[in-house]
Amino acid sequence: MFNKILLGYDGSPYARKALMIALDLAKKYGAEVTAVSIAHIPDFADSRDEVNGVLEDARRFFEKALEEAKTLATQEGIAMTTRVVPGHPADTLARLAEEEGYDLIILGARGLSGIKRFLLGSVSEAVVRLAKCPVLIVKGKS
Repeated sequence: MFNKILLGYDGSPYARKALMIALDLAKKYGAEVTAVSIAHIPDFADSRDEVNGVLEDARRFFEKALEEAKTLATQEGIAMTTRVVPGHPADTLARLAEEEGYDLIILGARGLSGIKRFLLGSVSEAVVRLAKCPVLIVKGKS
């Protein structure tokens, strides 16, 4: 049923719950899992250096979170690919899933977006609207 699972991962508690479900489904279906963290490109910046600085900070943060996720996957006997991709989270996840042939996107209902979610809307809701494959949103108690 599922051969390629794309996990949106930001290291938040909700993303960790999504990770555990992705690993469980990967075991059940023999699926490959790719965990992706999206380094959000600033909407407004004064210079290219500012954008590069923000992206580098995000890359360092997410690489650590992804390494922890990969360790959990390895402990469960699942080889997981990880990567940090620059872009806007919902658009990038939906585009990657379509371009690279993923047949399921999994992500947490709440991430590290804080006030941005209030102002711009939920990333998970946008992924549901944009994705052409099934999307599994993992909710948890706040």
